[in-house]
Amino acid sequence: MCRYGQKRSMADFGTFRLSPQFLKMIISLHEDQRGQVRYGNALSEPFLITSGVKQGCVLAATLFTIFFSMMLQRATADLEDQDGIYIRYHTDGSLFNLRRLKAHTKTLNHLVRELLYADDAALVAHTEAALQRLTSCFVDAAELFGLEVSLKKTEVLYQLAPQEVFHHPHITIGQSELKSVQQFNYLGSLTSSDGKTDGEIDNRLAKAYSAFRKLHKRVWRNKHLKKSTKISVYRAIVLSTLLYGSESWVIYRHHLRLLEHFHQRCLCTILNIHWSDYVTNTSVLEQAAVTSIEAMLLRTQLHWAGHVSRMMDHRLPKILLYGELATAREEPQREEPRREDTRTP
Repeated sequence: MCRYGQKRSMADFGTFRLSPQFLKMIISLHEDQRGQVRYGNALSEPFLITSGVKQGCVLAATLFTIFFSMMLQRATADLEDQDGIYIRYHTDGSLFNLRRLKAHTKTLNHLVRELLYADDAALVAHTEAALQRLTSCFVDAAELFGLEVSLKKTEVLYQLAPQEVFHHPHITIGQSELKSVQQFNYLGSLTSSDGKTDGEIDNRLAKAYSAFRKLHKRVWRNKHLKKSTKISVYRAIVLSTLLYGSESWVIYRHHLRLLEHFHQRCLCTILNIHWSDYVTNTSVLEQAAVTSIEAMLLRTQLHWAGHVSRMMDHRLPKILLYGELATAREEPQREEPRREDTRTP
């Protein structure tokens, strides 16, 4: 909530309260905009700009955030409380002590319906019916605010619960049914329906190998470049591609073996070490003056965890880090086999 003096009159926009002076300043900055097209040394006649903001305007992101938040507030106004996912969280105590989430006094529930990044949104729900209601309300609100949902870019990803049979969800927008996928690629990161990291690791390895191969003749086999320069290029291009988004990876030993094997092969190529030289992995790391992939992952994940833990308690990343699903599918209890008393009297 933004306040610009308590004695001034306010314009109420739901949860946003802006002073009339501030609104007048924004309106005067964008109304009656005119532009010209340069062709060579000549300029066209001025024409009126009726949509959009000025190129490079520092207020563009803030204005869109306010606009999109109001649209989401309108979209979720008529939804039921169960349409979404509840996160149970408790930011006090040890992060790894799950018993703190069983407390009845300090434990809170947070409802998550949408995950936002710039002008993209991900809608989340537990059931197909709830997701359909959420999608319909979102599309209606977007149309009311003059926005359009791209049907080509909108897909449905169904993540199964343990021991659940997969079925394709049927989510529609108007007369069109959205495409159901097993994997979704967003900003270079791959999200799978099984919730595992295997697909993302393979995707990172393929992209890192492609980046390494393109620099083979120009950098790695260039005799005019020093070893330190080659290692710097490897860190900046290949390792950054390989470990992109690794802060949130769930890593197992077989993942580490794949990453370490790729890391060692690249370093041996740069240092011109052949497999028949019988040089140990530790010696290769010492010659290149770099650490292992496991050490890099540990450093980046600890850095990200510390950054999230220092956030305010109402921030969604911290809620997810310190919480768990409030409702989950319970495993059916198995009946113990009945034991007959075979003792003799």
